[in-house]
Amino acid sequence: MSAVGAAESTPLYKIGEVEVRPHLTYSMVYDDNIFLEHKSHVANIGNPGRDHDWISTITPGLRLNAGDVQQRQSAFFDANYEAAILRFANNTGSDAVDHNAKLDFGGKLNRLGVKVSQGLSSYSDADVHLLTANGRTKRKIWDTAAEANYEVSEKTSATLDFVQTISDYASPAFVDTVERSGHLWMDYQVLPKVKMGAGVGGGYLQVDNTPTVNNPNSAYYNGQVRLAWQATEKVTVNGRGGVESRHYQGQGVDRLGVIFGVGATWKATDTTGVTLQLDRGSKPSNANGNTVNEETTIQLSVKQTLADNMSLTLDGGYTMSVYRSSTANAATLLASAIHDDDYYFIKPGLSYRFNERAQASVYYQYRRNNSDLTGNQNDFYGNQLGVELTYRF
Repeated sequence: MSAVGAAESTPLYKIGEVEVRPHLTYSMVYDDNIFLEHKSHVANIGNPGRDHDWISTITPGLRLNAGDVQQRQSAFFDANYEAAILRFANNTGSDAVDHNAKLDFGGKLNRLGVKVSQGLSSYSDADVHLLTANGRTKRKIWDTAAEANYEVSEKTSATLDFVQTISDYASPAFVDTVERSGHLWMDYQVLPKVKMGAGVGGGYLQVDNTPTVNNPNSAYYNGQVRLAWQATEKVTVNGRGGVESRHYQGQGVDRLGVIFGVGATWKATDTTGVTLQLDRGSKPSNANGNTVNEETTIQLSVKQTLADNMSLTLDGGYTMSVYRSSTANAATLLASAIHDDDYYFIKPGLSYRFNERAQASVYYQYRRNNSDLTGNQNDFYGNQLGVELTYRF
């Protein structure tokens, strides 16, 4: 779902304190591998059988918001709904309608602040990380999050958070999962521009079984430290890191791993901004319920303002996915599931804002996945060329 800043434009109208913001996006994309089909290694010429098509997407939406939706330091309410209508020029059997919604609200009473969010994201595309080279699959992701922050003193704060993610797949080839986790953090303002903290947490991953496979659930616990540093007026760094212990129930399988997340922003000049994000952690594999994906991702984004209403962006990233068995009998999975994937993409784009409500963008994206799965079944590459028009009433 596209994020819309409430300050980007004046609302169409207001109902009391509630701002009403309808919006509409139209995009057309040429994709030369709409199903992320396996690429051929014969003579390095690629697979001429890959399906290509023009995909048109119309996305009407409505946003309602009130209060402090920008800083979210006082009472706020923010609700957004979108319906993405996908139409294919040739492969009409892949036409779909995806519904997406997000509700955020919260507030602060004296020293206690509370934030709650509920989201629904539905997809029918060929997802790189979840599906790899497994075509297009209808799926819904339900995200619930709650956070309570208490200011113990002028420099010390305590934060308790809870997250639940429900992944629901329409295809029986994929397994549904439910993951719940919580953390308790203690943070201290060491210096005016440096805040440090430590936290402990844990979670539980529930994996649905299939008629032929008993997929194990897992419980995990972790300890982390984190840092928020305003290095200069132009550089901001946020990071966390620690260790996680995960136990797969009924399997006698335990794993200890490193988890971390580092984000940095740099306003190089008045017209140039750079964002870097690096993450590592364990994720469920919905394509194969008795494996877990130990994933490491790095993404870089550069935005260059060319004129008052025109900007150039360059996004790129690399993901290393290491799939490991969550069962004691790893030998039987060796040929069918245990593998390593290396995925990368690059996406330059150009945007022009006609006024505070209307914007046009054009982009190109190349993506590729190299896998050591037997027969290179997860290997693919693809090119996309897209145009997007957005109007916010």
